[in-house]
Amino acid sequence: MPERSMAQARERRDYERTASIISAALTVVGSSDLAMRGLNAAVKRTAKSPQQNMIAEWLKNYTAPGSPGNTMFKNIRHLHPNSRKRFVAGMIANFFMRDPEYTESLLEQRGISSPTAILISPSMRCNLRCVGCYASEYDNEEELTEDDVENIINQGEEIGSRVYVMLGGEPFVWQPLLDVAERHPQSVFLVFTNGTMINDRTADRILEVGNVCPTISIEGSREATEARRGKGTYDRVMAAMDRLRERGVMFAISCTATSQNIDEIISDEFADLMVEKGAFYGWYFLYMPVGRDPDLSLMPSAEQRLQLHRGIVNIRNTRPLLVADFWGDGTLTGGCLSAGRKYIHINNKGDVEPCIFAHFATDNVKDTPLLDCLCSDFFKDIRRMQPFGKNLLRPCPLIDHPAVMKKAVERNNARPTHDDAESLITTLQPGLRVYSKAVRDVLNPVWQNEMSWTHTWLEPDFEYGRRLSRQGDADDLPDEAGEEISGETDEEIDDKVAQEVGV
Repeated sequence: MPERSMAQARERRDYERTASIISAALTVVGSSDLAMRGLNAAVKRTAKSPQQNMIAEWLKNYTAPGSPGNTMFKNIRHLHPNSRKRFVAGMIANFFMRDPEYTESLLEQRGISSPTAILISPSMRCNLRCVGCYASEYDNEEELTEDDVENIINQGEEIGSRVYVMLGGEPFVWQPLLDVAERHPQSVFLVFTNGTMINDRTADRILEVGNVCPTISIEGSREATEARRGKGTYDRVMAAMDRLRERGVMFAISCTATSQNIDEIISDEFADLMVEKGAFYGWYFLYMPVGRDPDLSLMPSAEQRLQLHRGIVNIRNTRPLLVADFWGDGTLTGGCLSAGRKYIHINNKGDVEPCIFAHFATDNVKDTPLLDCLCSDFFKDIRRMQPFGKNLLRPCPLIDHPAVMKKAVERNNARPTHDDAESLITTLQPGLRVYSKAVRDVLNPVWQNEMSWTHTWLEPDFEYGRRLSRQGDADDLPDEAGEEISGETDEEIDDKVAQEVGV
């Protein structure tokens, strides 16, 4: 047997052993409060850094008797063994027990770390036409072949990336999806779906494969969901959740926050319904002005973003539903994840984009090895500016620091990957600058007065330390994304921008 094949076989055995141990431990920990206290004691004993001690303290509080985490661990115990071992244990192994050799080797040879996750949209075909969906602007006739996706995953696994987020379009329209996941048992697959194609047969197949977690889109109430996704979708989504819960399959939810539905998606009633339906965790995204007829008025206002973040934290603290704020939790991730820092997106044509919402590329994975795509000048330029600001409640280079993506695209001659993608860095720029200023004015005092814990949490983060050592945010500095010194004050520039958009 060739040396490489032997190494792969050994790695697979090690992974299987690790996943089995974690799965068994999850079963034991969820069986009693005494076992949970044992877990906390073990974590506390192994914690050495200030950040690790913060994790140990959070876990202790989160899993205390009567707390939401205590209930969540007990719920995990009742998942089907396929889902518990192949997805939950696999996710833990791939997030927290990654082989350091991958990272050290890549850092030494290419100056990068392997992305934690690779996002793939194999097809933009969809059975729905949702308001504000970016997928509608792509050419839905072109899609990645099964071999294309296999090649991407194989290359990703070789550099240590084992979390794959499958998007679209509707991922279940792409027929090979579950077969591909089954052939990669050492990786895990998060499938962002509208849920309407999860019938009994598909739910059975998801359970059989095991390393797949459907993440189902929902906008809050029946009225809000059907206003965006079409009449009848709400009942189909509820039915899909029921099928997965009854089979013991872990699933999550995905909510797009707009200026019109904030109250609904962070309400106690909504959170309780999602727990009742069987969701374990969830993602909250902001409406982004990309896709069909981008509308800045649908973006949550600065005040609503703060309301959303506090609502998400409240759900985390009071429900066995571990939800994440994709923007506001930049405090935990050290800022934006894009351009290969933590993830990339590969669209249905093979274009390698920095982010699911940033539809620009210089490379195509069909023509260029994945590792070379990650090392492109375009991605390096974005990464050298990360995080883009000192306030990590404002992490985004598209809406919080809109000059950043504009400058990176222009400097590196990145091309738009679908018609009208460039509106984000052209016609929408004046409005986004006004928006980003409003967000800055609301969230900067919150960062300064309520986020003192982040200083300890981010102490080991080299990139955040680098930002602190600079004289401003990326969009303030001429060598990053700021304008050349003109003599104008910030207030004069803000007034000029406001005049441009008529506010």
